[in-house]
Amino acid sequence: MRAIPIVFLAVLLASSATLAADAEALIRDGEAKIQAGELDAAVVVLREAVATDQGSALARLRLGGALLMKQDYSGAIEQFRETVRLDPNSANAFVGMSVAYLHSARYDLARAALDEAIRIDPDKRKEAEPLLAYIDRATARTDPAPGEPHPQH
Repeated sequence: MRAIPIVFLAVLLASSATLAADAEALIRDGEAKIQAGELDAAVVVLREAVATDQGSALARLRLGGALLMKQDYSGAIEQFRETVRLDPNSANAFVGMSVAYLHSARYDLARAALDEAIRIDPDKRKEAEPLLAYIDRATARTDPAPGEPHPQH
């Protein structure tokens, strides 16, 4: 009787490894499609990678990037949030999230995400400086004058 649970466990572990390998192959295919400019096809393949391995932070990160490139900012933000849930130290997910928030005119969230990316990986500061400057300028344009109501986004 003990052999059955051990065999079941072995089959379960083998199938998990196969799924991870399948997801990795799909991620590589999605990355190639992004490089070729085939964003719609990349999104389809990367969604399949996520469905194959729900726990793959890399699949979600790449899908978020593809959605960002397609200007699907809310979809990108959702995938970057999931990436961070799976890998809280993914500085790249916070950078992507920041860019998506920036394009959505959600400057406070863009700045917070970028600050978090820099906290995780201080080497990101140099590449983040132009974004931080842009966010500061955009925030200054939307800040109300004294006594003036704040603009709604």
